[in-house]
Amino acid sequence: MDRRIRRARGIRALGAILAGVALSAAALTACAGGADESPAHPFGPPPEASPGIHAWAVGEAGGLLVTADGGATWSRQRFYLSQRGVDVAFTDVATGWLVTDGGTVLATTDGGADWAVVKQTDLAVKALAASSAACAWVVGSAAAAAGGDVATVLRTADGGATWRRTRFGMAQLTDVVFADDRHGLLLALDRIWSTTDGGRTWKLRTTLPMTVLTSVTMTDVRHAWVAGWDTQTGDPLVFTSRDGGVTWRALRLRVSPAGPGALQARQIAAAAGHLWVTCPAGVLASRDGGRSWELQQVPAGRPAAIAAADEAHVLATTETQPILASVDGGAVWLAFGRADFLERPLVAVAAVAGPAQ
Repeated sequence: MDRRIRRARGIRALGAILAGVALSAAALTACAGGADESPAHPFGPPPEASPGIHAWAVGEAGGLLVTADGGATWSRQRFYLSQRGVDVAFTDVATGWLVTDGGTVLATTDGGADWAVVKQTDLAVKALAASSAACAWVVGSAAAAAGGDVATVLRTADGGATWRRTRFGMAQLTDVVFADDRHGLLLALDRIWSTTDGGRTWKLRTTLPMTVLTSVTMTDVRHAWVAGWDTQTGDPLVFTSRDGGVTWRALRLRVSPAGPGALQARQIAAAAGHLWVTCPAGVLASRDGGRSWELQQVPAGRPAAIAAADEAHVLATTETQPILASVDGGAVWLAFGRADFLERPLVAVAAVAGPAQ
């Protein structure tokens, strides 16, 4: 009896020792692994879900990121080209266009689930605009036979079946936008053109020396805004037109000073009189058509591309990993992503408000 008792006690003691060793090993593993494992939300709490707010972002080779809940969650959609997306445009939740760094133009009619190549261009692509399933415009530069590059706009009015080419000499084109199938604006570093015939003809409307114009947006055929920065001071610039781009005036951006280059405008978005301009320091925003401005802070990253689904729902990419979203016009920005989420930064984003799912 005594031997059995002593043996049982010994087994219990050994079990306790082994359990303690196991717990210590688990603790050490947890501590060691904690340094390597990334937190679920390294950029803070993610955005709240906004069903029906669709967005598409490009920049990685062979695919794009898609959200149907305003940026609360993102998933990858693949296309078969091993090329990086340069720009993306959607006219509704189903109809979209995409251009790559290889000069390939693709189109979709199912929200990006499937893409079809509609054009292989010879352009170093800068930007893309679309107004419908039929009409799209691609901006870039093509190598000239005599050397150098020629600024070029390609346009299609039949869904990509045929394309027409317009040349702009040595201009350094940067962006293009269309409010409908006929009314559009074209941007170079220091010039703005407008068209009222779908891009068959363009009129040079203004030249702005000592500027770098980076982005243009329209909310209808009359109201437009252009963003850029002053090459002498580095200060942000925003110009507005109320006659479809025929005349332009500068808006005053009274915001607190920041470091050199911190406020240089990158891309502009607009919706219902609200404006947003990305810059390295955050997002410059106006709720009154540009009469007053504030610098909205973001939780992570340096904002780059931006798109507005409506006056409340705005999404932006950054130079690195986080994808930003706001459900209140930018009063509060939140970020989605993790340290290994993207292989390359996202360089363009499109957003559309559609039916809630």
